[in-house]
Order: sequence, then structure tokens, then C-alpha cells
Amino acid sequence: MGNAIENALFDERLAQFQQWQKTPWGRLRYSVVEANVARHLGDRPMRVLDVAGGNGRDAVPIAARGHHVTVLDSAPVSLAMAQRLAADEGVAERIEIREGDAHDVPELFAGQEFDLLLCHNLLQYVADPAVVIRGLVKVLKPGGSLSVVGPNAYAVPLEAAVRELDLDAALRAVTARTKQVPVYGRDVAVLTADQIGADLRDSGLEIVGHYGVINVCNVIADNDVKSDPEFFARLEKLELALADRMPYPLTARNFHLVGQRPG
Repeated sequence: MGNAIENALFDERLAQFQQWQKTPWGRLRYSVVEANVARHLGDRPMRVLDVAGGNGRDAVPIAARGHHVTVLDSAPVSLAMAQRLAADEGVAERIEIREGDAHDVPELFAGQEFDLLLCHNLLQYVADPAVVIRGLVKVLKPGGSLSVVGPNAYAVPLEAAVRELDLDAALRAVTARTKQVPVYGRDVAVLTADQIGADLRDSGLEIVGHYGVINVCNVIADNDVKSDPEFFARLEKLELALADRMPYPLTARNFHLVGQRPG
């Protein structure tokens, strides 16, 4: 996502990240985002670019729907995992792997256009999200869509107060600009849908989707019960039902915006 130190960190922590992906909350993150994105997929095969796509967990389900997906990431070990996942799921012919940084998208894909861009869990790691968004829009087709997922600042105080019963931490989180990500052992920026939505509109996009990703799971303190298959199935059904119903997206752990380029 930008430099050799960060690339090494993401590859070094890939095993921990994969363990997180297997947790109930990790599985919900992917299933809810997949359902949200599916609303914006066309009936014909589309060209998709997954920016900072990591080990391919967002890309492979889209390829399984018949679309061609290019996975771009600057961490080579993660990209190798994406290639193996695509092969395991039988969609290797519809997945292309490219190594590179999100900031370089206009140069890496000069003269190319995509129907859909994915920018999921990237913007909290960059210095200026607006710069990245402007660059991505340059390779977006007229009528194409940009899907953005990021950590929601409004969820952090609620989690501290309701789940952890830590009111002091909740009060600090009200004005905090970062939060800890245990998987990577570092702080990242917390964002809001209002902030990123303004960046999308400033880049010429119309907001056509606003979803919440993980509205309930994050405030349930009992993690063990989430691993019960029957409970998880009901939890996932609830999360999917709440994803696009206001006001729940406003306080979800992650916001999910889809912007469309006119034309």
C-alpha cells in the first residue's frame, strides 16, 4: 500500500489476517460486502479492478459470477495467495494478478477502463484518500462504479461503551482520529461515510449506494456464540437485512459506499 516497510508488514502478518478472515466477524465482512456489491454488477461480463485486493477474498466471488477481475496489490505474498485461491475455486482464467501501488493506478492501467473498481479497506492506510480516489476515477468507465469500504469512526465509541463497558475509552474515541488494528499491530485512521462521500462527489461520482457492514456483531460481547452455526446463520441474515436500512449504516463497524460515474 505504498512502501517496502508496509508491504513487508502485510506479508508478515498474512497468516494472522487469514485467521481473522475465518472468524465469524471476518466471514460477515466478506459475505455482506459481496451481497452489497452484487447489487451493482451488470448482467454482462464486466471488467473489474480490485485495488489493494490482497489475497483475493473480494475478487474471487466476483470472478465466480462470470466477471474478469484484476487484483492489484503491492504485497507479493498476498498476491500469490490470491492466485492460489482463484485456482482452488476454479476461476483462475478470470483472475489477473498485478503487483503495484494504488497511487500508481492511472499509470499502471493507462488507456484502460473498468466497469467496477473495488477499494476495500485501503483508504485508512493512505495519507490522503481524496488523492487515491481521484486517481482511481481516471480508469473508471462512464457509467462505471467505484465501491469503497472503510472503518467507520462512529462505531468506535459504541463498541467501547456497549461491548467493552469502557466509558472512558468511549469518550476518548468520540474525538479520536485513529484506532488500533490488532492484526497489524498499528493504528489506522478512522473515517466517515460523509468524509469519503464528499471525496467521491468531488471526483465527479454520484453516490448510488450507502451500506453498513457489520451492524450488530461488533456490539455482541459473547464471541463464542457467534461460532455456533445456527446462531451465525441468523446473525448473517440480520446483518444482510440491516445493511441498507437507515439509520443502521451510520453506526456500522464499516461503511460501504458505491459511487457511479455519469454516462
